[in-house]
Amino acid sequence: MTVDWSTAERWLMGSASTDSLANEHINTLCDSIGIRWGGSEGERHAAEYIRSQFEAFGLRSASIENFQVNSWKATSADILISDETGRTIDARASLFCPSINVTARLVDVGFGMPHEIKSLNQNLEGTVALMASGYEPFTFPESLTLRLERLSKLGVLACITPHPTGGRHTAHGHASDWRDHNPNDVPLPLIHTSREDGALLIRRANAGASVTVHVDSKQLKKTSSNVIGDLKGKNWPDEWIILGAHHDTTVDSPGANDNASGCTVVLETARLLARLEQEYNISPGRSIRFATFGSEEQGLQGSTAFVKKHYGNDPIPRLMINLDELATGAMKGVALQFPQLRPLIQRELDAMNEGLTCHVMSQMDSSGDMFPFALRGIQSGMLWRWRFVGRHPDASFGHSSSDTLDKVRTRELKEYAGLLARLLLRVSHTTPDQWPEKSLDIDEIATRTANERGSAARTM
Repeated sequence: MTVDWSTAERWLMGSASTDSLANEHINTLCDSIGIRWGGSEGERHAAEYIRSQFEAFGLRSASIENFQVNSWKATSADILISDETGRTIDARASLFCPSINVTARLVDVGFGMPHEIKSLNQNLEGTVALMASGYEPFTFPESLTLRLERLSKLGVLACITPHPTGGRHTAHGHASDWRDHNPNDVPLPLIHTSREDGALLIRRANAGASVTVHVDSKQLKKTSSNVIGDLKGKNWPDEWIILGAHHDTTVDSPGANDNASGCTVVLETARLLARLEQEYNISPGRSIRFATFGSEEQGLQGSTAFVKKHYGNDPIPRLMINLDELATGAMKGVALQFPQLRPLIQRELDAMNEGLTCHVMSQMDSSGDMFPFALRGIQSGMLWRWRFVGRHPDASFGHSSSDTLDKVRTRELKEYAGLLARLLLRVSHTTPDQWPEKSLDIDEIATRTANERGSAARTM
């Protein structure tokens, strides 16, 4: 099949702009449906909406795949300063924080680094630690999980972390390392507070105050969902490319940036390529599966279930690209997990003539749904935009009720969809001899992942 690239790419970019359903998709997910915590009614409605759109676009096998998720629910979280009963402290339990109710001396441990712990010259057993969650400047970075494990070994009962930005903002974070076999096994009860109350707590810690930390939570089984829709390839229909994004949110977030933005672009890219086939008879060379995953925010449980279901002994796909937090900034290129496909992807990006670049991440990135694919030995990556240069300052409200539609630049999502449709179409038509012959070694990947545990993901 010979592709008229000029016609195809002109139509894809034009339709991405003028025929876009991006506003409809993101408004439905965030405003009409709202919070989409994995296993909730909101997530179920989101999955049904996405499946209905896949079906309307004419994708094959548009369906919902349910799976059991180990979920979590917190009914209350409080921080009280002893002898200051009239004062309310901003408090938000970290995801999968266990129930706790302790009163203990508050100790400011800085960033929780070894030299800071040593300089305190005091016994931390039975205390509550106040710790900055970010990395200590100019110091080799240690992950939050490693620092919490250090505090736990010293007998600390709980940890409070202030949010780095002002405006009394708090957000649900994760205390665990998703590279572990049980990504929701937390090393220490972790409670978040605002930057303003964090500063107050530092002053109280210096004065020798005690605090009460209370969290009421439980873990429970729920049913979550993945959604799929397929576009069959003309030349190599049994070879696959996966474009995915998670459709769930944290427990109280409408999830505009994280991750209705990614879902919207999956939907729009699917619409563009399906209509291109319908109107111009221009099909992908190899098959493309569009997927959205549930319960990403609960330790990548949806994508893990998806890989387990589809890629046990079955042939694995050629490539998986994950879309997450696309409203953070404009598209700059592709960041691959493994180096083998960099020449192929960069060649296709160069052919698009949009100034896009392909990079390779220096570490196994467990922050998103590409990770379970990578562990299975599937070439995977994400778009080069999140955590990188050019980040929009008003996009830093993830995992909170402030992750709302006003933070999303829909025009950028339209561009994402057009560029991705062009890239996927081009990659789908690369001949099999251009792809690496050697498979990735999953044992080597597992060893590498274990060795990198606790390391901080490099971003630039």
